[in-house]
Amino acid sequence: MVNEILEGKHKVLLFRKLSDQSQEAAKLVFQTEHTFSYSRELERIVTKDGGVIQVGDLESEVSIEAIQAKDDPIAQMLRQSVIDGEKLELWEVTIDEELKTEDNKFPAVYAQGYLDSWEDPASAEENASISSNFTVEMEPQFGEATLTAEQQQAVQYAFTDTTSVTEAS
Repeated sequence: MVNEILEGKHKVLLFRKLSDQSQEAAKLVFQTEHTFSYSRELERIVTKDGGVIQVGDLESEVSIEAIQAKDDPIAQMLRQSVIDGEKLELWEVTIDEELKTEDNKFPAVYAQGYLDSWEDPASAEENASISSNFTVEMEPQFGEATLTAEQQQAVQYAFTDTTSVTEAS
């Protein structure tokens, strides 16, 4: 088996308010970059027998960058969740056809937590953007996520033929 490079553009973030679990998760449009980070505080303790390491709890967060869309309800919901201190669900889904399972699921990381910041920078020479940071509560979980046809379309539109589209097709 030859190792292949996984492209960052195949990893997308989907969000949902924890209180809205009857709704499908949705993608923040125009995502440009995100970083899922994991860290632990390590404390070196000097003993008479030599140094030992005390391992702290896992801390995880996701930094998020996107270009602002003129009317994105997910961006509005995320900004309001910072203002209201509302708990969110986040999925990092790797949408790569070669990694899709037989039951049409994609590799994913799931986390619950809070956005601890939201910034709307607006430079005169660049597109208006969004910058945010998601702080994970407890530990992220690794598994597989199902994407609906609408979610997959939000990630990337499918090839469409040049012929007219009718209700029958």
